[in-house]
Amino acid sequence: MKKIIPIHHLIITLLTLFCAQNLRSQETGQINYPELGISFHVPEGWVGNKVASGFAITSSKTKGVLLIITHDVQSIQEMEIEAKNGFKIGKNTLLKPINGVEKISDNTIAGIYEGVIDTKPSKALIVGITNPYGYGLTLLCAAGSSAYSDDLQNAGLWVTASVNFYEPQTQTTAMTAHENPSTWGELLKNCRLTYMESYNTSGGGYGKKIKIDLCGQGYFNHSTYNSMGMDTGGASAGYGSNNKGTGQWKTYLNAHGQDVLQLNFYNGEVYEYIVTTDEEDKTFLNGDRYFRTYKDSGKYSPLCD
Repeated sequence: MKKIIPIHHLIITLLTLFCAQNLRSQETGQINYPELGISFHVPEGWVGNKVASGFAITSSKTKGVLLIITHDVQSIQEMEIEAKNGFKIGKNTLLKPINGVEKISDNTIAGIYEGVIDTKPSKALIVGITNPYGYGLTLLCAAGSSAYSDDLQNAGLWVTASVNFYEPQTQTTAMTAHENPSTWGELLKNCRLTYMESYNTSGGGYGKKIKIDLCGQGYFNHSTYNSMGMDTGGASAGYGSNNKGTGQWKTYLNAHGQDVLQLNFYNGEVYEYIVTTDEEDKTFLNGDRYFRTYKDSGKYSPLCD
Protein backbone atom coordinates (compact mmCIF):
# COMPACT_ATOMS: atom_id res chain seq x y z
CA MET A 1 0.00 0.00 0.00
CA LYS A 2 1.38 3.37 -1.04
CA LYS A 3 1.86 6.04 1.62
CA ILE A 4 3.25 9.56 1.55
CA ILE A 5 5.70 8.62 4.33
CA PRO A 6 6.44 4.90 4.94
CA ILE A 7 5.72 3.77 8.53
CA HIS A 8 9.36 2.83 9.18
CA HIS A 9 10.42 6.41 8.47
CA LEU A 10 7.90 7.57 11.08
CA ILE A 11 9.52 5.27 13.65
CA ILE A 12 13.04 6.37 12.67
CA THR A 13 12.02 10.02 12.97
CA LEU A 14 10.57 9.18 16.38
CA LEU A 15 13.88 7.64 17.46
CA THR A 16 15.71 10.78 16.39
CA LEU A 17 13.31 12.94 18.38
CA PHE A 18 13.76 10.77 21.48
CA CYS A 19 17.47 11.58 21.26
CA ALA A 20 16.82 15.31 20.74
CA GLN A 21 13.99 15.90 23.19
CA ASN A 22 14.73 19.57 23.89
CA LEU A 23 13.90 20.92 20.44
CA ARG A 24 13.88 24.63 19.78
CA SER A 25 10.36 26.01 19.97
CA GLN A 26 9.06 26.97 16.55
CA GLU A 27 5.28 26.97 16.44
CA THR A 28 2.31 27.11 18.81
CA GLY A 29 -1.43 27.52 18.42
CA GLN A 30 -3.07 26.58 15.12
CA ILE A 31 -0.96 24.85 12.47
CA ASN A 32 -2.34 25.19 8.97
CA TYR A 33 -1.35 23.54 5.68
CA PRO A 34 -3.61 25.14 3.03
CA GLU A 35 -1.98 23.22 0.18
CA LEU A 36 -3.09 19.99 1.90
CA GLY A 37 -6.36 21.28 3.34
CA ILE A 38 -5.33 20.28 6.88
CA SER A 39 -5.16 22.19 10.15
CA PHE A 40 -4.72 21.24 13.81
CA HIS A 41 -3.74 22.88 17.10
CA VAL A 42 -0.71 22.51 19.35
CA PRO A 43 -1.91 22.08 22.97
CA GLU A 44 -1.24 24.89 25.41
CA GLY A 45 2.12 24.40 27.09
CA TRP A 46 3.44 22.31 24.19
CA VAL A 47 5.54 23.39 21.20
CA GLY A 48 5.57 22.24 17.59
CA ASN A 49 8.50 21.68 15.26
CA LYS A 50 8.56 20.83 11.56
CA VAL A 51 10.66 17.73 10.91
CA ALA A 52 11.58 15.91 7.71
CA SER A 53 8.76 13.37 8.00
CA GLY A 54 6.01 15.62 9.34
CA PHE A 55 5.33 17.67 12.46
CA ALA A 56 6.54 16.93 16.01
CA ILE A 57 4.99 18.24 19.23
CA THR A 58 6.84 18.10 22.56
CA SER A 59 6.61 19.46 26.09
CA SER A 60 9.31 20.33 28.60
CA LYS A 61 7.09 18.91 31.35
CA THR A 62 5.93 15.66 29.73
CA LYS A 63 8.20 12.91 28.43
CA GLY A 64 7.58 11.52 24.97
CA VAL A 65 6.90 12.81 21.49
CA LEU A 66 3.74 13.39 19.45
CA LEU A 67 4.48 12.94 15.74
CA ILE A 68 2.03 13.77 12.93
CA ILE A 69 2.44 12.54 9.34
CA THR A 70 0.23 12.32 6.25
CA HIS A 71 -1.06 9.16 4.58
CA ASP A 72 -3.14 8.49 1.47
CA VAL A 73 -5.46 5.74 2.75
CA GLN A 74 -9.07 6.59 1.87
CA SER A 75 -10.81 3.58 3.46
CA ILE A 76 -11.08 3.44 7.24
CA GLN A 77 -11.59 -0.33 6.95
CA GLU A 78 -8.25 -0.70 5.17
CA MET A 79 -6.57 1.48 7.78
CA GLU A 80 -8.15 -0.55 10.59
CA ILE A 81 -6.83 -3.85 9.18
CA GLU A 82 -3.29 -2.52 9.04
CA ALA A 83 -3.54 -1.02 12.53
CA LYS A 84 -4.77 -4.29 14.06
CA ASN A 85 -1.76 -6.14 12.63
CA GLY A 86 0.65 -3.84 14.43
CA PHE A 87 3.91 -2.48 13.06
CA LYS A 88 7.20 -4.33 12.69
CA ILE A 89 10.35 -2.66 11.36
CA GLY A 90 13.36 -4.95 11.11
CA LYS A 91 14.37 -7.03 14.12
CA ASN A 92 14.47 -4.27 16.71
CA THR A 93 11.12 -2.50 16.45
CA LEU A 94 7.70 -4.06 17.03
CA LEU A 95 4.48 -2.43 18.24
CA LYS A 96 1.28 -4.41 18.85
CA PRO A 97 -2.15 -3.17 20.02
CA ILE A 98 -2.82 -4.28 23.60
CA ASN A 99 -6.63 -3.94 23.62
CA GLY A 100 -7.49 -3.90 19.95
CA VAL A 101 -8.17 -0.85 17.80
CA GLU A 102 -11.23 1.31 18.45
CA LYS A 103 -13.23 3.34 15.96
CA ILE A 104 -13.75 6.61 17.81
CA SER A 105 -15.55 8.45 15.00
CA ASP A 106 -16.69 7.86 11.42
CA ASN A 107 -13.22 8.65 10.07
CA THR A 108 -10.93 7.97 13.06
CA ILE A 109 -9.44 4.88 14.70
CA ALA A 110 -7.15 4.71 17.73
CA GLY A 111 -5.30 2.13 19.77
CA ILE A 112 -2.74 1.77 22.55
CA TYR A 113 0.36 -0.14 21.49
CA GLU A 114 3.19 -1.76 23.41
CA GLY A 115 6.44 -3.29 22.29
CA VAL A 116 9.95 -2.16 21.53
CA ILE A 117 11.37 0.70 19.48
CA ASP A 118 15.02 0.11 18.66
CA THR A 119 15.02 -2.66 21.33
CA LYS A 120 13.80 -0.20 24.01
CA PRO A 121 10.49 -1.04 25.77
CA SER A 122 7.95 1.50 24.51
CA LYS A 123 4.29 2.40 24.65
CA ALA A 124 2.33 4.48 22.16
CA LEU A 125 -1.06 5.85 21.22
CA ILE A 126 -1.53 5.60 17.44
CA VAL A 127 -4.43 7.42 15.76
CA GLY A 128 -5.42 7.18 12.10
CA ILE A 129 -7.75 9.70 10.45
CA THR A 130 -9.10 9.59 6.90
CA ASN A 131 -9.75 12.79 4.97
CA PRO A 132 -12.63 13.16 2.47
CA TYR A 133 -10.64 15.82 0.57
CA GLY A 134 -7.34 13.99 0.19
CA TYR A 135 -4.45 13.04 2.46
CA GLY A 136 -5.32 11.90 5.98
CA LEU A 137 -3.25 11.98 9.16
CA THR A 138 -1.48 9.48 11.40
CA LEU A 139 -0.71 10.63 14.95
CA LEU A 140 1.77 8.71 17.07
CA CYS A 141 2.31 9.58 20.75
CA ALA A 142 5.17 7.50 22.10
CA ALA A 143 7.49 7.25 25.08
CA GLY A 144 9.45 4.64 26.95
CA SER A 145 7.13 2.19 28.70
CA SER A 146 7.87 3.62 32.15
CA ALA A 147 7.61 7.23 30.93
CA TYR A 148 4.30 6.93 29.04
CA SER A 149 1.66 9.02 30.83
CA ASP A 150 -1.94 10.16 30.74
CA ASP A 151 -0.68 13.67 29.97
CA LEU A 152 1.00 12.46 26.77
CA GLN A 153 -2.03 10.41 25.75
CA ASN A 154 -4.47 13.23 26.48
CA ALA A 155 -2.35 15.63 24.43
CA GLY A 156 -2.59 13.24 21.50
CA LEU A 157 -6.36 12.94 21.82
CA TRP A 158 -6.67 16.73 22.16
CA VAL A 159 -4.72 17.25 18.92
CA THR A 160 -6.88 14.58 17.25
CA ALA A 161 -10.04 16.45 18.24
CA SER A 162 -8.60 19.70 16.85
CA VAL A 163 -7.94 18.31 13.35
CA ASN A 164 -9.89 20.02 10.57
CA PHE A 165 -9.97 18.97 6.92
CA TYR A 166 -11.07 21.26 4.09
CA GLU A 167 -10.75 21.61 0.33
CA PRO A 168 -7.02 22.02 -0.49
CA GLN A 169 -6.13 25.49 -1.74
CA THR A 170 -4.15 24.69 -4.85
CA GLN A 171 -3.87 28.34 -5.90
CA THR A 172 -2.85 30.78 -3.13
CA THR A 173 -0.44 33.65 -2.82
CA ALA A 174 1.66 31.62 -0.39
CA MET A 175 1.65 28.28 -2.20
CA THR A 176 1.04 27.76 -5.92
CA ALA A 177 0.30 24.36 -7.45
CA HIS A 178 1.10 24.21 -11.17
CA GLU A 179 -1.81 23.23 -13.41
CA ASN A 180 0.31 21.63 -16.13
CA PRO A 181 1.40 18.19 -14.91
CA SER A 182 4.42 18.24 -17.24
CA THR A 183 5.79 21.54 -15.95
CA TRP A 184 7.58 20.08 -12.94
CA GLY A 185 8.76 17.10 -14.95
CA GLU A 186 10.80 19.48 -17.10
CA LEU A 187 11.84 21.78 -14.25
CA LEU A 188 13.22 18.91 -12.18
CA LYS A 189 15.27 17.22 -14.88
CA ASN A 190 18.95 17.09 -13.91
CA CYS A 191 18.11 18.86 -10.66
CA ARG A 192 19.33 18.32 -7.10
CA LEU A 193 16.81 18.87 -4.31
CA THR A 194 18.44 19.45 -0.92
CA TYR A 195 16.69 19.57 2.45
CA MET A 196 18.52 20.71 5.59
CA GLU A 197 17.39 20.90 9.19
CA SER A 198 19.14 21.45 12.50
CA TYR A 199 18.21 21.64 16.17
CA ASN A 200 20.02 22.96 19.21
CA THR A 201 19.71 20.64 22.20
CA SER A 202 20.99 20.72 25.75
CA GLY A 203 23.59 18.14 24.74
CA GLY A 204 24.84 19.98 21.67
CA GLY A 205 23.08 19.86 18.33
CA TYR A 206 21.52 17.75 15.62
CA GLY A 207 21.68 18.20 11.87
CA LYS A 208 20.15 16.37 8.93
CA LYS A 209 20.51 16.66 5.16
CA ILE A 210 18.56 14.92 2.40
CA LYS A 211 19.77 14.98 -1.21
CA ILE A 212 17.58 13.89 -4.14
CA ASP A 213 19.25 13.95 -7.56
CA LEU A 214 16.67 13.74 -10.37
CA CYS A 215 18.38 12.76 -13.59
CA GLY A 216 17.11 13.53 -17.07
CA GLN A 217 17.21 9.86 -18.06
CA GLY A 218 14.45 9.11 -15.52
CA TYR A 219 16.45 7.65 -12.62
CA PHE A 220 17.33 9.30 -9.32
CA ASN A 221 19.89 9.09 -6.53
CA HIS A 222 18.84 9.57 -2.90
CA SER A 223 20.92 9.95 0.24
CA THR A 224 20.33 11.02 3.82
CA TYR A 225 22.90 12.12 6.38
CA ASN A 226 22.47 13.17 9.97
CA SER A 227 24.94 14.13 12.63
CA MET A 228 23.81 11.30 14.91
CA GLY A 229 25.14 8.74 12.44
CA MET A 230 21.70 7.25 11.79
CA ASP A 231 20.84 5.82 8.39
CA THR A 232 17.20 6.71 7.79
CA GLY A 233 16.05 3.65 5.93
CA GLY A 234 17.57 1.16 3.55
CA ALA A 235 15.97 2.82 0.55
CA SER A 236 17.88 6.01 1.22
CA ALA A 237 21.15 4.49 2.33
CA GLY A 238 23.26 6.31 -0.22
CA TYR A 239 23.76 6.44 -3.93
CA GLY A 240 23.20 3.39 -6.09
CA SER A 241 26.04 1.19 -7.24
CA ASN A 242 25.18 1.48 -10.94
CA ASN A 243 24.45 4.29 -13.36
CA LYS A 244 20.70 3.88 -12.90
CA GLY A 245 20.77 5.19 -9.35
CA THR A 246 18.40 3.99 -6.63
CA GLY A 247 15.13 4.11 -8.55
CA GLN A 248 12.94 5.84 -11.14
CA TRP A 249 11.14 9.17 -10.73
CA LYS A 250 8.19 10.91 -12.34
CA THR A 251 5.77 13.78 -11.77
CA TYR A 252 2.01 13.79 -12.21
CA LEU A 253 -1.10 15.78 -11.34
CA ASN A 254 -3.22 14.11 -8.65
CA ALA A 255 -7.01 14.12 -8.34
CA HIS A 256 -6.86 17.28 -6.22
CA GLY A 257 -5.02 19.29 -8.88
CA GLN A 258 -1.69 19.11 -7.05
CA ASP A 259 1.69 18.35 -8.61
CA VAL A 260 3.27 15.22 -7.14
CA LEU A 261 6.88 14.04 -7.34
CA GLN A 262 6.97 10.25 -7.09
CA LEU A 263 10.15 8.31 -6.27
CA ASN A 264 9.95 4.60 -7.06
CA PHE A 265 12.84 2.82 -5.34
CA TYR A 266 14.16 -0.41 -6.78
CA ASN A 267 13.41 -2.16 -3.46
CA GLY A 268 9.69 -1.48 -3.92
CA GLU A 269 9.29 1.56 -1.68
CA VAL A 270 7.43 4.58 -3.03
CA TYR A 271 7.84 8.14 -1.75
CA GLU A 272 5.46 10.89 -2.85
CA TYR A 273 5.77 14.61 -2.32
CA ILE A 274 3.35 17.41 -3.14
CA VAL A 275 5.46 20.03 -4.93
CA THR A 276 4.66 23.71 -4.44
CA THR A 277 6.41 27.06 -4.68
CA ASP A 278 5.92 30.42 -3.03
CA GLU A 279 6.01 33.96 -4.43
CA GLU A 280 9.83 33.92 -4.37
CA ASP A 281 9.96 30.63 -6.32
CA LYS A 282 11.19 28.71 -3.29
CA THR A 283 10.43 25.00 -3.60
CA PHE A 284 8.53 22.94 -1.01
CA LEU A 285 8.00 19.16 -0.85
CA ASN A 286 5.10 18.29 1.47
CA GLY A 287 5.55 21.74 3.00
CA ASP A 288 9.30 21.37 3.70
CA ARG A 289 11.74 23.76 2.00
CA TYR A 290 14.10 22.15 -0.52
CA PHE A 291 16.84 23.98 -2.43
CA ARG A 292 17.02 23.44 -6.19
CA THR A 293 20.41 23.31 -7.92
CA TYR A 294 21.30 22.18 -11.42
CA LYS A 295 24.29 21.11 -13.49
CA ASP A 296 27.29 23.43 -13.43
CA SER A 297 26.60 24.24 -9.76
CA GLY A 298 29.93 22.80 -8.65
CA LYS A 299 29.67 20.54 -5.61
CA TYR A 300 25.93 21.21 -5.52
CA SER A 301 25.36 19.68 -8.97
CA PRO A 302 23.23 16.52 -9.23
CA LEU A 303 25.07 13.22 -9.60
CA CYS A 304 23.88 12.22 -13.07
CA ASP A 305 25.63 10.80 -16.13
